[in-house]
Amino acid sequence: MRAEYDNREELLRFGERLVQYGEMNSVSLTSDLYRLDGVVLAHKGAAFDRDLLVKLTEIDNPPNYIQSLQLMGALDAAQVLKDMEQLVITDKALSAFDGLYGDWSFVKEYIARIADLHAFVHCLTLLKALLPQVYEQALFVAWLGSILMRKMKRAANDAFNIFFLGLAHDVGLLFLPIAPPEHVLLASERQRQQKHTMLGASLLKHITPLTDDLIEAVTEHHENLDGTGYPAGKVGSMISRFGQCLGFLDAVHAIYRKRLSAGERAFNDLIAMIRMNGHSRFGILGKRLIEWLQVLPEPDGRAVPNDLMPAFIQSVREKNDFIGACVDVISDIASGVGYRHGDNRVFALQNAIIHINIAITQSGIINEAYIRWLDQVESASLEHAYREVEDVFLMMQEVIYHIYQLKHQMAFYLTESVGEAVGNHIQSGLDRLADITLPEMPSSLEHLWIAKVR
Repeated sequence: MRAEYDNREELLRFGERLVQYGEMNSVSLTSDLYRLDGVVLAHKGAAFDRDLLVKLTEIDNPPNYIQSLQLMGALDAAQVLKDMEQLVITDKALSAFDGLYGDWSFVKEYIARIADLHAFVHCLTLLKALLPQVYEQALFVAWLGSILMRKMKRAANDAFNIFFLGLAHDVGLLFLPIAPPEHVLLASERQRQQKHTMLGASLLKHITPLTDDLIEAVTEHHENLDGTGYPAGKVGSMISRFGQCLGFLDAVHAIYRKRLSAGERAFNDLIAMIRMNGHSRFGILGKRLIEWLQVLPEPDGRAVPNDLMPAFIQSVREKNDFIGACVDVISDIASGVGYRHGDNRVFALQNAIIHINIAITQSGIINEAYIRWLDQVESASLEHAYREVEDVFLMMQEVIYHIYQLKHQMAFYLTESVGEAVGNHIQSGLDRLADITLPEMPSSLEHLWIAKVR
Protein backbone atom coordinates (compact mmCIF):
# COMPACT_ATOMS: atom_id res chain seq x y z
CA MET A 1 0.00 0.00 0.00
CA ARG A 2 1.37 3.42 -0.97
CA ALA A 3 1.76 5.75 1.99
CA GLU A 4 2.93 9.07 0.53
CA TYR A 5 0.22 11.62 -0.06
CA ASP A 6 1.44 14.99 -1.25
CA ASN A 7 -1.63 16.77 -2.64
CA ARG A 8 -2.01 19.70 -0.27
CA GLU A 9 -5.47 20.80 -1.41
CA GLU A 10 -6.90 17.31 -1.08
CA LEU A 11 -5.51 16.92 2.43
CA LEU A 12 -7.04 20.21 3.52
CA ARG A 13 -10.44 19.49 1.97
CA PHE A 14 -10.51 16.10 3.64
CA GLY A 15 -9.63 17.89 6.86
CA GLU A 16 -12.73 20.06 6.45
CA ARG A 17 -14.87 16.92 6.39
CA LEU A 18 -13.14 15.62 9.52
CA VAL A 19 -13.88 18.87 11.33
CA GLN A 20 -17.53 18.62 10.26
CA TYR A 21 -17.70 15.05 11.53
CA GLY A 22 -15.97 16.15 14.73
CA GLU A 23 -18.96 18.35 15.51
CA MET A 24 -20.94 15.11 16.00
CA ASN A 25 -18.26 12.63 17.12
CA SER A 26 -14.70 13.20 18.21
CA VAL A 27 -11.78 12.74 15.81
CA SER A 28 -8.28 12.26 17.22
CA LEU A 29 -4.75 11.38 16.11
CA THR A 30 -3.27 7.92 16.65
CA SER A 31 0.32 9.20 16.38
CA ASP A 32 2.29 12.43 16.68
CA LEU A 33 1.97 14.76 13.69
CA TYR A 34 5.19 16.48 12.55
CA ARG A 35 6.12 19.25 10.16
CA LEU A 36 8.87 18.49 7.65
CA ASP A 37 11.38 20.30 9.88
CA GLY A 38 10.59 17.97 12.76
CA VAL A 39 8.45 20.36 14.80
CA VAL A 40 5.45 18.64 16.41
CA LEU A 41 2.14 20.02 15.19
CA ALA A 42 0.02 17.81 17.43
CA HIS A 43 0.64 14.90 19.76
CA LYS A 44 -0.93 11.46 19.68
CA GLY A 45 -4.44 11.61 21.12
CA ALA A 46 -4.94 15.28 20.20
CA ALA A 47 -8.25 16.25 18.64
CA PHE A 48 -8.39 16.83 14.89
CA ASP A 49 -10.33 20.06 15.14
CA ARG A 50 -10.57 23.48 13.53
CA ASP A 51 -7.48 24.74 15.32
CA LEU A 52 -5.34 21.91 13.95
CA LEU A 53 -6.77 22.40 10.47
CA VAL A 54 -5.79 26.08 10.61
CA LYS A 55 -2.23 25.03 11.46
CA LEU A 56 -2.21 22.68 8.47
CA THR A 57 -3.43 25.40 6.10
CA GLU A 58 -0.47 27.58 7.13
CA ILE A 59 2.04 24.94 5.95
CA ASP A 60 3.14 24.61 2.33
CA ASN A 61 3.61 20.85 2.70
CA PRO A 62 1.23 19.57 5.38
CA PRO A 63 1.95 16.05 6.67
CA ASN A 64 -0.17 13.10 5.59
CA TYR A 65 -2.47 12.41 8.51
CA ILE A 66 -5.03 10.20 6.74
CA GLN A 67 -3.62 6.94 8.08
CA SER A 68 -3.28 8.37 11.62
CA LEU A 69 -6.87 9.00 12.65
CA GLN A 70 -9.38 7.59 15.07
CA LEU A 71 -13.05 8.42 14.53
CA MET A 72 -15.37 7.92 17.45
CA GLY A 73 -18.45 6.09 16.18
CA ALA A 74 -16.64 4.77 13.11
CA LEU A 75 -18.38 2.02 11.17
CA ASP A 76 -17.44 -1.60 11.72
CA ALA A 77 -18.27 -4.75 9.77
CA ALA A 78 -21.44 -5.41 11.77
CA GLN A 79 -22.82 -1.92 11.14
CA VAL A 80 -22.06 -1.93 7.40
CA LEU A 81 -23.79 -5.31 7.12
CA LYS A 82 -26.77 -4.02 9.13
CA ASP A 83 -27.02 -0.92 6.91
CA MET A 84 -26.97 -3.04 3.74
CA GLU A 85 -29.58 -5.42 5.14
CA GLN A 86 -31.73 -2.44 6.10
CA LEU A 87 -31.47 -1.07 2.56
CA VAL A 88 -32.37 -4.33 0.82
CA ILE A 89 -34.61 -6.32 3.14
CA THR A 90 -36.92 -3.44 4.11
CA ASP A 91 -37.52 -2.54 0.44
CA LYS A 92 -40.01 -5.06 -0.94
CA ALA A 93 -38.85 -4.52 -4.53
CA LEU A 94 -35.17 -5.09 -3.76
CA SER A 95 -36.01 -7.88 -1.35
CA ALA A 96 -37.86 -9.82 -4.07
CA PHE A 97 -34.82 -9.66 -6.35
CA ASP A 98 -32.47 -10.54 -3.50
CA GLY A 99 -34.64 -13.52 -2.58
CA LEU A 100 -34.00 -15.02 -5.99
CA TYR A 101 -30.37 -14.11 -6.52
CA GLY A 102 -28.78 -12.81 -3.33
CA ASP A 103 -26.39 -14.68 -1.04
CA TRP A 104 -25.56 -12.92 2.22
CA SER A 105 -22.77 -15.34 3.07
CA PHE A 106 -20.77 -13.66 0.31
CA VAL A 107 -21.75 -10.20 1.51
CA LYS A 108 -20.57 -10.98 5.04
CA GLU A 109 -17.28 -12.34 3.71
CA TYR A 110 -16.68 -9.25 1.54
CA ILE A 111 -17.45 -6.82 4.36
CA ALA A 112 -15.16 -8.70 6.74
CA ARG A 113 -12.30 -8.43 4.21
CA ILE A 114 -12.79 -4.68 3.93
CA ALA A 115 -13.31 -3.90 7.63
CA ASP A 116 -9.59 -3.97 8.50
CA LEU A 117 -8.81 -1.12 6.08
CA HIS A 118 -9.31 1.54 8.72
CA ALA A 119 -8.63 4.62 6.58
CA PHE A 120 -11.15 3.41 3.99
CA VAL A 121 -13.71 2.60 6.68
CA HIS A 122 -13.24 6.17 7.92
CA CYS A 123 -14.20 7.38 4.44
CA LEU A 124 -17.37 5.27 4.55
CA THR A 125 -18.10 6.66 8.00
CA LEU A 126 -17.79 10.23 6.69
CA LEU A 127 -20.05 9.41 3.73
CA LYS A 128 -22.74 7.99 6.01
CA ALA A 129 -22.59 10.97 8.37
CA LEU A 130 -22.18 13.81 5.86
CA LEU A 131 -23.51 12.43 2.55
CA PRO A 132 -26.06 9.77 3.54
CA GLN A 133 -27.59 9.49 0.06
CA VAL A 134 -24.14 8.78 -1.40
CA TYR A 135 -23.57 6.13 1.28
CA GLU A 136 -26.91 4.50 0.43
CA GLN A 137 -25.97 4.50 -3.25
CA ALA A 138 -22.63 2.87 -2.39
CA LEU A 139 -24.41 0.08 -0.51
CA PHE A 140 -26.82 -0.46 -3.42
CA VAL A 141 -24.07 -0.60 -6.05
CA ALA A 142 -21.98 -3.00 -3.96
CA TRP A 143 -24.95 -5.29 -3.28
CA LEU A 144 -26.28 -5.42 -6.86
CA GLY A 145 -22.82 -5.46 -8.45
CA SER A 146 -21.67 -8.52 -6.56
CA ILE A 147 -24.89 -10.35 -7.49
CA LEU A 148 -24.38 -9.52 -11.18
CA MET A 149 -20.78 -10.73 -11.13
CA ARG A 150 -21.77 -14.02 -9.50
CA LYS A 151 -24.73 -14.52 -11.86
CA MET A 152 -22.49 -13.91 -14.85
CA LYS A 153 -20.13 -16.57 -13.44
CA ARG A 154 -17.16 -14.21 -13.42
CA ALA A 155 -14.03 -15.06 -11.42
CA ALA A 156 -14.68 -15.16 -7.68
CA ASN A 157 -12.46 -12.15 -7.08
CA ASP A 158 -14.44 -10.11 -9.64
CA ALA A 159 -17.49 -10.22 -7.37
CA PHE A 160 -15.42 -9.02 -4.42
CA ASN A 161 -13.71 -6.32 -6.50
CA ILE A 162 -16.98 -4.85 -7.75
CA PHE A 163 -18.36 -4.99 -4.20
CA PHE A 164 -15.33 -3.05 -2.95
CA LEU A 165 -15.50 -0.60 -5.86
CA GLY A 166 -19.22 -0.12 -5.27
CA LEU A 167 -18.52 1.04 -1.73
CA ALA A 168 -15.47 3.07 -2.76
CA HIS A 169 -16.14 4.75 -6.10
CA ASP A 170 -17.68 8.00 -4.82
CA VAL A 171 -15.30 8.82 -1.94
CA GLY A 172 -13.98 11.69 -4.08
CA LEU A 173 -17.16 13.58 -3.20
CA LEU A 174 -15.62 14.11 0.25
CA PHE A 175 -13.34 16.67 -1.38
CA LEU A 176 -16.18 18.83 -2.72
CA PRO A 177 -18.45 21.38 -1.04
CA ILE A 178 -21.69 19.85 0.21
CA ALA A 179 -24.57 21.56 -1.60
CA PRO A 180 -28.22 21.58 -0.44
CA PRO A 181 -30.21 18.68 -2.00
CA GLU A 182 -32.30 20.92 -4.30
CA HIS A 183 -29.39 23.12 -5.39
CA VAL A 184 -29.05 23.32 -9.19
CA LEU A 185 -25.37 23.27 -10.11
CA LEU A 186 -23.94 26.06 -12.25
CA ALA A 187 -21.65 25.12 -15.17
CA SER A 188 -18.56 25.91 -13.09
CA GLU A 189 -19.88 23.81 -10.19
CA ARG A 190 -20.63 20.90 -12.54
CA GLN A 191 -17.05 21.12 -13.82
CA ARG A 192 -15.75 20.93 -10.26
CA GLN A 193 -18.19 18.11 -9.42
CA GLN A 194 -16.82 16.03 -12.29
CA LYS A 195 -13.40 16.01 -10.65
CA HIS A 196 -14.63 13.70 -7.91
CA THR A 197 -13.79 10.66 -10.04
CA MET A 198 -10.09 11.57 -10.16
CA LEU A 199 -10.03 12.84 -6.57
CA GLY A 200 -11.48 9.57 -5.36
CA ALA A 201 -8.95 7.55 -7.35
CA SER A 202 -6.11 9.64 -5.90
CA LEU A 203 -7.31 9.01 -2.36
CA LEU A 204 -7.95 5.30 -2.83
CA LYS A 205 -4.52 4.60 -4.25
CA HIS A 206 -3.04 5.78 -0.93
CA ILE A 207 -5.39 4.11 1.53
CA THR A 208 -6.39 0.78 -0.09
CA PRO A 209 -4.66 -2.17 -1.72
CA LEU A 210 -6.62 -1.67 -4.96
CA THR A 211 -4.56 -2.43 -8.06
CA ASP A 212 -4.02 0.19 -10.75
CA ASP A 213 -6.72 -1.27 -13.03
CA LEU A 214 -9.29 -1.04 -10.25
CA ILE A 215 -8.21 2.51 -9.39
CA GLU A 216 -8.67 3.35 -13.07
CA ALA A 217 -12.24 2.01 -12.92
CA VAL A 218 -12.99 4.62 -10.23
CA THR A 219 -11.92 7.40 -12.62
CA GLU A 220 -14.15 5.87 -15.31
CA HIS A 221 -17.40 5.34 -13.45
CA HIS A 222 -19.06 8.31 -15.18
CA GLU A 223 -17.81 7.45 -18.66
CA ASN A 224 -20.46 6.28 -21.17
CA LEU A 225 -20.15 3.83 -24.04
CA ASP A 226 -21.25 6.53 -26.49
CA GLY A 227 -18.56 9.02 -25.40
CA THR A 228 -20.86 11.41 -23.56
CA GLY A 229 -19.38 10.76 -20.10
CA TYR A 230 -16.49 12.27 -18.15
CA PRO A 231 -13.68 12.96 -17.32
CA ALA A 232 -12.08 11.74 -20.57
CA GLY A 233 -15.04 11.16 -22.90
CA LYS A 234 -13.97 7.55 -23.45
CA VAL A 235 -15.99 5.35 -25.80
CA GLY A 236 -16.78 1.63 -25.98
CA SER A 237 -13.94 -0.70 -25.15
CA MET A 238 -11.74 2.22 -24.06
CA ILE A 239 -13.65 1.95 -20.77
CA SER A 240 -12.50 -0.95 -18.60
CA ARG A 241 -14.98 -3.69 -17.77
CA PHE A 242 -15.08 -2.60 -14.12
CA GLY A 243 -15.53 1.03 -15.17
CA GLN A 244 -18.45 0.02 -17.40
CA CYS A 245 -19.96 -2.03 -14.60
CA LEU A 246 -19.76 0.82 -12.07
CA GLY A 247 -21.33 3.25 -14.54
CA PHE A 248 -24.16 0.82 -15.24
CA LEU A 249 -24.83 0.16 -11.56
CA ASP A 250 -24.82 3.89 -10.77
CA ALA A 251 -27.37 4.44 -13.54
CA VAL A 252 -29.60 1.60 -12.33
CA HIS A 253 -29.58 3.10 -8.84
CA ALA A 254 -30.46 6.55 -10.19
CA ILE A 255 -33.33 5.20 -12.29
CA TYR A 256 -34.68 3.13 -9.42
CA ARG A 257 -34.53 5.92 -6.86
CA LYS A 258 -35.69 8.75 -9.13
CA ARG A 259 -38.16 7.02 -11.45
CA LEU A 260 -39.57 4.15 -9.38
CA SER A 261 -39.49 5.92 -6.01
CA ALA A 262 -37.70 3.17 -4.11
CA GLY A 263 -40.22 0.43 -3.56
CA GLU A 264 -43.35 2.18 -4.85
CA ARG A 265 -42.95 0.14 -8.05
CA ALA A 266 -41.53 -3.36 -8.62
CA PHE A 267 -37.84 -3.79 -9.41
CA ASN A 268 -38.68 -5.27 -12.82
CA ASP A 269 -40.31 -1.98 -13.79
CA LEU A 270 -36.69 -1.04 -14.53
CA ILE A 271 -36.83 -3.15 -17.70
CA ALA A 272 -38.38 -0.53 -19.97
CA MET A 273 -35.93 2.18 -18.92
CA ILE A 274 -32.91 -0.11 -19.22
CA ARG A 275 -34.05 -0.91 -22.76
CA MET A 276 -34.40 2.80 -23.52
CA ASN A 277 -30.77 3.39 -22.55
CA GLY A 278 -29.37 0.03 -23.57
CA HIS A 279 -28.17 0.76 -27.10
CA SER A 280 -26.04 3.78 -26.20
CA ARG A 281 -25.16 3.24 -22.56
CA PHE A 282 -25.58 -0.18 -20.97
CA GLY A 283 -24.40 -2.90 -23.36
CA ILE A 284 -24.36 -6.55 -22.25
CA LEU A 285 -24.86 -5.74 -18.57
CA GLY A 286 -28.24 -4.20 -19.33
CA LYS A 287 -29.31 -7.21 -21.39
CA ARG A 288 -28.32 -9.66 -18.67
CA LEU A 289 -30.07 -7.72 -15.89
CA ILE A 290 -33.25 -7.62 -18.00
CA GLU A 291 -33.11 -11.41 -18.30
CA TRP A 292 -32.98 -11.79 -14.52
CA LEU A 293 -35.62 -9.14 -13.85
CA GLN A 294 -38.06 -10.87 -16.21
CA VAL A 295 -38.18 -13.87 -13.87
CA LEU A 296 -39.73 -11.76 -11.11
CA PRO A 297 -43.53 -11.82 -10.72
CA GLU A 298 -45.45 -9.43 -12.95
CA PRO A 299 -45.61 -6.01 -11.30
CA ASP A 300 -48.95 -4.71 -10.11
CA GLY A 301 -50.27 -1.70 -8.26
CA ARG A 302 -50.79 1.87 -9.47
CA ALA A 303 -49.91 5.33 -8.29
CA VAL A 304 -52.88 7.26 -9.74
CA PRO A 305 -56.46 6.60 -8.58
CA ASN A 306 -59.14 6.29 -11.27
CA ASP A 307 -60.76 9.65 -10.56
CA LEU A 308 -57.45 11.47 -11.16
CA MET A 309 -56.52 9.60 -14.32
CA PRO A 310 -58.03 12.15 -16.76
CA ALA A 311 -55.81 14.89 -15.30
CA PHE A 312 -52.84 12.52 -15.39
CA ILE A 313 -53.47 11.60 -19.04
CA GLN A 314 -53.55 15.30 -19.93
CA SER A 315 -50.19 15.72 -18.19
CA VAL A 316 -48.78 12.89 -20.32
CA ARG A 317 -50.01 14.65 -23.47
CA GLU A 318 -48.35 17.91 -22.40
CA LYS A 319 -45.06 16.16 -21.65
CA ASN A 320 -45.21 14.51 -25.07
CA ASP A 321 -45.60 17.96 -26.66
CA PHE A 322 -42.66 19.27 -24.62
CA ILE A 323 -40.44 16.36 -25.66
CA GLY A 324 -41.45 16.76 -29.32
CA ALA A 325 -40.61 20.47 -29.32
CA CYS A 326 -37.22 19.82 -27.67
CA VAL A 327 -36.38 17.01 -30.09
CA ASP A 328 -37.10 19.29 -33.05
CA VAL A 329 -34.58 21.81 -31.70
CA ILE A 330 -31.85 19.34 -30.77
CA SER A 331 -32.19 17.61 -34.15
CA ASP A 332 -31.61 21.00 -35.78
CA ILE A 333 -28.53 21.47 -33.61
CA ALA A 334 -27.07 18.11 -34.65
CA SER A 335 -27.65 18.62 -38.36
CA GLY A 336 -26.70 22.30 -38.34
CA VAL A 337 -23.29 21.67 -36.78
CA GLY A 338 -22.54 18.87 -39.24
CA TYR A 339 -20.04 16.07 -38.77
CA ARG A 340 -16.88 17.57 -40.29
CA HIS A 341 -15.93 19.86 -37.43
CA GLY A 342 -13.33 17.49 -35.94
CA ASP A 343 -14.20 18.50 -32.36
CA ASN A 344 -14.60 15.50 -30.03
CA ARG A 345 -16.54 17.62 -27.56
CA VAL A 346 -19.13 18.41 -30.24
CA PHE A 347 -19.24 14.74 -31.24
CA ALA A 348 -20.10 14.00 -27.60
CA LEU A 349 -22.97 16.50 -27.77
CA GLN A 350 -24.20 14.93 -30.99
CA ASN A 351 -23.97 11.46 -29.44
CA ALA A 352 -26.10 12.71 -26.54
CA ILE A 353 -28.68 13.89 -29.08
CA ILE A 354 -28.59 10.52 -30.83
CA HIS A 355 -29.04 8.84 -27.44
CA ILE A 356 -32.21 10.84 -26.79
CA ASN A 357 -33.64 9.88 -30.19
CA ILE A 358 -32.77 6.21 -29.67
CA ALA A 359 -34.26 6.25 -26.15
CA ILE A 360 -37.53 7.55 -27.60
CA THR A 361 -37.48 4.87 -30.30
CA GLN A 362 -36.59 2.11 -27.82
CA SER A 363 -39.46 3.13 -25.53
CA GLY A 364 -41.84 1.91 -28.25
CA ILE A 365 -44.70 4.09 -27.07
CA ILE A 366 -43.51 7.69 -27.05
CA ASN A 367 -44.99 8.52 -30.46
CA GLU A 368 -48.12 9.86 -32.15
CA ALA A 369 -49.77 6.45 -32.36
CA TYR A 370 -49.52 6.08 -28.61
CA ILE A 371 -51.07 9.49 -28.04
CA ARG A 372 -54.03 8.48 -30.25
CA TRP A 373 -54.36 5.30 -28.19
CA LEU A 374 -54.23 7.44 -25.07
CA ASP A 375 -57.30 9.34 -26.29
CA GLN A 376 -59.15 6.02 -26.51
CA VAL A 377 -58.05 5.04 -23.01
CA GLU A 378 -59.47 8.27 -21.63
CA SER A 379 -62.71 8.34 -23.60
CA ALA A 380 -63.55 4.68 -22.85
CA SER A 381 -62.15 4.70 -19.28
CA LEU A 382 -60.01 1.64 -20.00
CA GLU A 383 -58.86 0.89 -16.45
CA HIS A 384 -56.76 -2.11 -17.50
CA ALA A 385 -54.53 0.31 -19.47
CA TYR A 386 -54.02 2.85 -16.68
CA ARG A 387 -50.82 1.26 -15.43
CA GLU A 388 -49.30 1.56 -18.89
CA VAL A 389 -50.14 5.27 -18.83
CA GLU A 390 -48.06 5.54 -15.66
CA ASP A 391 -45.27 3.58 -17.37
CA VAL A 392 -45.10 5.98 -20.29
CA PHE A 393 -45.10 8.95 -17.91
CA LEU A 394 -42.04 7.51 -16.15
CA MET A 395 -40.32 6.85 -19.48
CA MET A 396 -41.04 10.40 -20.56
CA GLN A 397 -39.46 11.64 -17.35
CA GLU A 398 -36.34 9.62 -18.26
CA VAL A 399 -36.21 11.31 -21.69
CA ILE A 400 -36.73 14.73 -20.12
CA TYR A 401 -33.87 14.02 -17.72
CA HIS A 402 -31.56 13.34 -20.68
CA ILE A 403 -32.75 16.52 -22.41
CA TYR A 404 -31.79 18.55 -19.35
CA GLN A 405 -28.47 16.74 -19.11
CA LEU A 406 -27.84 17.71 -22.74
CA LYS A 407 -28.63 21.34 -21.92
CA HIS A 408 -26.10 21.24 -19.07
CA GLN A 409 -23.57 19.61 -21.42
CA MET A 410 -24.10 22.35 -24.02
CA ALA A 411 -23.75 25.11 -21.42
CA PHE A 412 -20.55 23.50 -20.15
CA TYR A 413 -19.18 23.28 -23.70
CA LEU A 414 -19.74 27.01 -24.16
CA THR A 415 -17.61 27.82 -21.08
CA GLU A 416 -14.56 26.46 -22.93
CA SER A 417 -12.65 27.72 -25.95
CA VAL A 418 -14.85 26.93 -28.97
CA GLY A 419 -15.03 27.77 -32.65
CA GLU A 420 -17.18 30.82 -33.33
CA ALA A 421 -19.51 29.23 -35.89
CA VAL A 422 -20.15 26.07 -33.89
CA GLY A 423 -20.38 28.01 -30.63
CA ASN A 424 -22.96 30.40 -32.07
CA HIS A 425 -25.03 27.51 -33.41
CA ILE A 426 -25.03 25.72 -30.06
CA GLN A 427 -25.82 28.93 -28.18
CA SER A 428 -28.73 29.56 -30.54
CA GLY A 429 -30.03 26.05 -29.90
CA LEU A 430 -29.63 26.47 -26.15
CA ASP A 431 -31.62 29.72 -26.30
CA ARG A 432 -34.40 27.99 -28.25
CA LEU A 433 -34.53 25.17 -25.70
CA ALA A 434 -34.76 27.73 -22.89
CA ASP A 435 -37.92 29.10 -24.51
CA ILE A 436 -39.66 25.71 -24.30
CA THR A 437 -41.37 25.50 -20.92
CA LEU A 438 -41.79 22.20 -19.13
CA PRO A 439 -45.50 21.92 -18.23
CA GLU A 440 -46.33 21.86 -14.55
CA MET A 441 -48.22 19.02 -12.93
CA PRO A 442 -51.86 19.78 -12.11
CA SER A 443 -52.32 20.71 -8.47
CA SER A 444 -54.74 17.80 -8.04
CA LEU A 445 -51.85 15.38 -8.64
CA GLU A 446 -49.13 17.05 -6.56
CA HIS A 447 -49.65 14.77 -3.55
CA LEU A 448 -48.89 11.60 -5.56
CA TRP A 449 -45.35 10.17 -5.44
CA ILE A 450 -45.33 9.78 -9.22
CA ALA A 451 -45.93 13.52 -9.64
CA LYS A 452 -42.68 14.19 -7.76
CA VAL A 453 -40.55 12.06 -10.12
CA ARG A 454 -37.94 14.18 -11.89
